[in-house]
Amino acid sequence: MPPKKIITYTGLLTDIYYRPKDIGSREVLQLLRQAEAIPRQLLPFKGIIHLIDYTQRRHVALSGEAKNMIGFDAREVIENGLEFVISIFHKDDFKIYNESIFGQAIEFLRRTPHEDHSQYVFTYSYRMKRADGKWIQIYQQGSYVTDPKTRLPLYGIALVTDISPLKKGSSMIFSIDKKKNEDSRFDYDNILTHNYYPDPEESRLTGREREILGRLADGLSSKQIAGKLHLSENTIVNHRKNILRKTNTKNVAELIRYAINNGII
Repeated sequence: MPPKKIITYTGLLTDIYYRPKDIGSREVLQLLRQAEAIPRQLLPFKGIIHLIDYTQRRHVALSGEAKNMIGFDAREVIENGLEFVISIFHKDDFKIYNESIFGQAIEFLRRTPHEDHSQYVFTYSYRMKRADGKWIQIYQQGSYVTDPKTRLPLYGIALVTDISPLKKGSSMIFSIDKKKNEDSRFDYDNILTHNYYPDPEESRLTGREREILGRLADGLSSKQIAGKLHLSENTIVNHRKNILRKTNTKNVAELIRYAINNGII
């Protein structure tokens, strides 16, 4: 059997050109109501809510202060279609989103029963260029309305936030979380988290991190490593978190296997 074709973001926009009869506006309106029910005072940074119709390659709705966040008027974004949004997406970040992240999201949806799709939240971070040429850090969290037969996205709704005050560098995060119950708004179980690095330098372990990794491989605890290196235990814990993030591993055992397989130790 030939391998299943990986679907990219631009590929979906090219191929999905119909509007299935069994997808009604009711589901889309329900998503909009859920998103707009989020109290704005709970959002620490500038944010907008967008609803995308992939079958028409355009935004259906854009709620919030788009002009304040990205420097472009909401009407301009809607009228110029998704090609305009892609044009202000950082090219290195979009390459990863288009060729890796979006495909992972699609494969997850294909494996998941259609009736459960609304229970999952997909989170991405990336850089986007404002109208004044300044790059900002975007954090996007949303869900999809999918075709019952193909399970491919027909609509996407998301809360898009500028987190520049919090985030520096070029690393990107992609995660999938499941609502703990039907009415849950902020309580989720994490299904998948993966970090991407448009700049490979950001994923390289520092000398200190390699040293700590070696000590972890020797079976030492954070407290023992702190004593040997004359550092605080909290510093070692933070280094360990950074090492796990850079290597996309979940625990020390997985980290050590990764380090051995990749010749780090």
